Amino acid sequence: MKYENGYRVYSKLIRDKIPELMEKNGEESEYYIFPEDADYENEVILKLQEETGEYLYSKNKEELADMLEVLMELARIRDIPFSEVEEIRKKKLETKGGFTKRLFLVRVREKNK
Repeated sequence: MKYENGYRVYSKLIRDKIPELMEKNGEESEYYIFPEDADYENEVILKLQEETGEYLYSKNKEELADMLEVLMELARIRDIPFSEVEEIRKKKLETKGGFTKRLFLVRVREKNK
């Protein structure tokens, strides 16, 4: 953890209610609101990478929920309704299946060659 002038330094995207929760906890925080969509989108992508890493390390279901929340936000800022993402997921599940059979593709070649 990095410290600067008595502050713990995070420099990362946070959930909307975190400053309120910190205030209630007797903590003072500094934050800003992203003025540019492109900068914000980049931070959302970094947050997805962070949450993915945390889940892979901890296997904690809360981290998995955080990943989903960030994915939903990424879809929102790219104007993709999450219901559309879910519909695509279901169609792919029907046509290509899921991952429950644990199949690992090694190689492929055309028949009769």
